[in-house]
Amino acid sequence: MTRAILIIEDEYALAAALSTVVRRLDATPVVTASGQGGIDKLAAQPFALIILDVGLPDMSGLKVLEKIQALSQPPPVMIITAHGTLDTALEAKRLGAREYFLKPLNLSDIQRAIREVFAPVKTEQRADTTMIGNSEPMQRAFAVIAQASGNDAPVLLQGPPGSGKSLAAQVIHRHSARSEKPLIIFRADEWSEDRTEVALDDAIARAGDGVLFLDEISTWPKPLQAALMNRFSSGTLKARLFSASSQEAAPHLREDLFYALAVLQIHLPPLRERTSDIPALAVSFLGDQVLSAEALALLKAHEWSGNVRELKTAMAHAAAVCSGSTILPHHLPASIAKPDETTHLDEAMKRALAAWLDQKTTGPDETMPAYDDLLETVESHMLDTLLKRFDGKPTRLATALKMNRATLRRKLREE
Repeated sequence: MTRAILIIEDEYALAAALSTVVRRLDATPVVTASGQGGIDKLAAQPFALIILDVGLPDMSGLKVLEKIQALSQPPPVMIITAHGTLDTALEAKRLGAREYFLKPLNLSDIQRAIREVFAPVKTEQRADTTMIGNSEPMQRAFAVIAQASGNDAPVLLQGPPGSGKSLAAQVIHRHSARSEKPLIIFRADEWSEDRTEVALDDAIARAGDGVLFLDEISTWPKPLQAALMNRFSSGTLKARLFSASSQEAAPHLREDLFYALAVLQIHLPPLRERTSDIPALAVSFLGDQVLSAEALALLKAHEWSGNVRELKTAMAHAAAVCSGSTILPHHLPASIAKPDETTHLDEAMKRALAAWLDQKTTGPDETMPAYDDLLETVESHMLDTLLKRFDGKPTRLATALKMNRATLRRKLREE
């Protein structure tokens, strides 16, 4: 039986547009222009979803929403309004509205939200590991983390803020021979300059023969570096040393201290260099909610200056504002939902293309490949990637690209 969606909206043009969206999703729109009309239709038949305007001619849409929620099995409700106020938004959420859209409506967002009601988007299963990453940079980091877990050498972790240095240190400690011993974290910037050395000695004493984690070591003043090196050389420091730096540590440390701390080095990449890990990372922060394909595309296009820590905060924001089970683009923070036209992915593509062209075209003029050959190589990779997104079906891809089907099939045969 075809699903029915009730549209309670008094603007004829908007009701007609919403009806078109509903039909595209193989559902039947039922339209009424008043709150009482909506209540009457609810009494006459069941609905899979209600799209409800707040500003109705006979009563507030919030009053209608209250009556809907009093039903024994209320259908999900999406609120739309031209004059959103804080009180309206709060009341709509209190009364159980699934979504809250402001006019003028983005009909694509409405369509995605309706589709999610009928068929929630599925994404990959949550990973059970404490650190997530299938990208090449993270696989290299994991290899060194595994080595560090199996011996007692000092470890230097380097990577931008929010990339997971502290988490990596915890993982190594948890899987090392000293896992039953304490892991003590020391940050020099938490102490006044005249107390840092005393605080360091206190941290060394508390760590004992466990692990001492020296955070942001590259910011330490030279006298404190000398004090640490003195404790290390004299043998008074019994703990295993982990150290971390958000910048390249070598230029900022005494040479002898750098080599003492950097027996094993782990480089954790910025999130923008491991965008293939974003789906699994995002899912791990979301609980039972999942990501729509459109929201995921926006996450991959974002630069993530705050790295994994910023992604975790963004997912917390999305989970807090999303009443349904699927995160849609408008649930994301504004900085992600409305990105700049040029993203870091555009710049990365330009750099990669420039490097590839350098490799292919450097040399005598007579060895220069033909333009058509270069274009064919780029085009074949692009079409291969796009075809996978459309389940290997050229007809669907041609329609989406607004491309002649015969032309596309010919190009695919030429690959």
